[in-house]
Amino acid sequence: MRSFVISDIHGHFDTFMKLLELIDFGDSDFMYIVGDVIDRGSDGIRILQYIMRQKNMELFLGNHELMMLNAIDFDRKRDQGLIRIDPYDDHLTPVELWTHPANGGEETQLDFYMLSEKDRNELEEYLRSLRLIKRIRIGECSYHISHSYSLPDRFGKELFYKNAKPADAERIVWESLFDRPGDPFRETAERPLAYKRDIYIVGHIFTQRLNHVDEKGRGKIFECQKYRGYHIVDMDCGMAINSRSSRLGCRLLETGEDFYVPLIEEEEE
Repeated sequence: MRSFVISDIHGHFDTFMKLLELIDFGDSDFMYIVGDVIDRGSDGIRILQYIMRQKNMELFLGNHELMMLNAIDFDRKRDQGLIRIDPYDDHLTPVELWTHPANGGEETQLDFYMLSEKDRNELEEYLRSLRLIKRIRIGECSYHISHSYSLPDRFGKELFYKNAKPADAERIVWESLFDRPGDPFRETAERPLAYKRDIYIVGHIFTQRLNHVDEKGRGKIFECQKYRGYHIVDMDCGMAINSRSSRLGCRLLETGEDFYVPLIEEEEE
């Protein structure tokens, strides 16, 4: 069995299908998908339903999936009269946050509410069942897979969204080692995450932000063995940007080989 990992598909179903074709993904393979498969692109619900039907794919909760769940909760409570909206409150509601242009969830929201009630309930139940973190061992390497962050306390081999404290779930999908202040390559006594020897596989921060691109300026999988004291791999190659720099990156964990499919195919000269 081959074990693959990808992240941040962001609603681009066709690019995802091209990636599966490129790696010749089959029934004997397994794929870990590190969150944020919805929003910004037009096919978020389609991707969710596709992954949900695959026995050899596992989706992790990302911040966009968490925004979706929070918005669904808000809509339900508002419809039940449990929430009263203050017209003088300038904070965004969970629905407004999800569908804000900065997050790009409007099309996903519209497609979700076009589903039958049965399909909506099935999809919501699936999202609530997802893991936030899973730790796996392949060969001599211990991999820690989550959308963006972790916890300072040990939790074992896995952490499910349904078992996590809400504040911990928010932290895992929103915070990032890449956003912490200071020199990331200087040795420091501060070690905010529990498992020091794991290889941390994340998404969330597109690698263009880290100035980690190929010779054509396209996102490239970032890896550093001593980033704030951790071995970290960032899989997010900028599909959320919706530009010529956007690529879907994929890594074969057994060999470390990387594969890419660009969002926008270059024209032949």
